[in-house]
Amino acid sequence: MRKATALVMGTVAAGTLAMGALAPATATATESTGQTAQACRVVAKQAVIIRASASTGSTAKGQLNAGASSSASCTATDGGKYTACGGSSEWWVRVTASGGGYVALRCVNWFTS
Repeated sequence: MRKATALVMGTVAAGTLAMGALAPATATATESTGQTAQACRVVAKQAVIIRASASTGSTAKGQLNAGASSSASCTATDGGKYTACGGSSEWWVRVTASGGGYVALRCVNWFTS
């Protein structure tokens, strides 16, 4: 059984990868939890396929062209392994483009906005 893991922009949680190069979010604290709300986006390094789920075997829903941006989740998903954009990984990011889907994390620059 595969352990569910998540990568949260600017946060290191037990059992997850750290992305130290990412800037902390510039957002306001929510009253109910004291947590900060983040708004994130991605910019494609090269053309990248938007998939229905975090797997290369998933249905292609669209494409994010090189230089194009999309609103994105601030949490990455540990999904199916892929080789693309100069390396291999299993980390994916949910985007809103093409009705919503997942893109390979290695193929995008991931920012807080």
